[in-house]
Amino acid sequence: MTNRPTAKENAKRFASVVQALQACENACNHCATECNKNGHAEAMARCISVCTDCAQYCAVTRAFLERNSEFAELLLEDCAEICSQCAEACDHHDQGHCTACAAACRACLDACLKVAGVEAVTTEPTVF
Repeated sequence: MTNRPTAKENAKRFASVVQALQACENACNHCATECNKNGHAEAMARCISVCTDCAQYCAVTRAFLERNSEFAELLLEDCAEICSQCAEACDHHDQGHCTACAAACRACLDACLKVAGVEAVTTEPTVF
């Protein structure tokens, strides 16, 4: 059995990613709320759905990191992928909240991959 870092050691290691996860969660929740306003829900359905999923996954990942779960690092790469998909969905709309959300998602993606020890890979956007 390997020795796991202590909660204090991980708090330092994870500080930047925890902040990025919180910022992304907030941006995604705001984006989903704004997309639902003014009768845009149907046109923005995928954006709303992906933003909601991303916000929830960021919250779960952050909670695992904050409580020093032995499984926390397993969530980071998946969270990065969800952030990537969310950024791509938001890129299809010229709303200010979508632009801000995409930026927060990309920052979170980078933070997650950095802590997970994986370099970001630029790929072609997924088309749905």
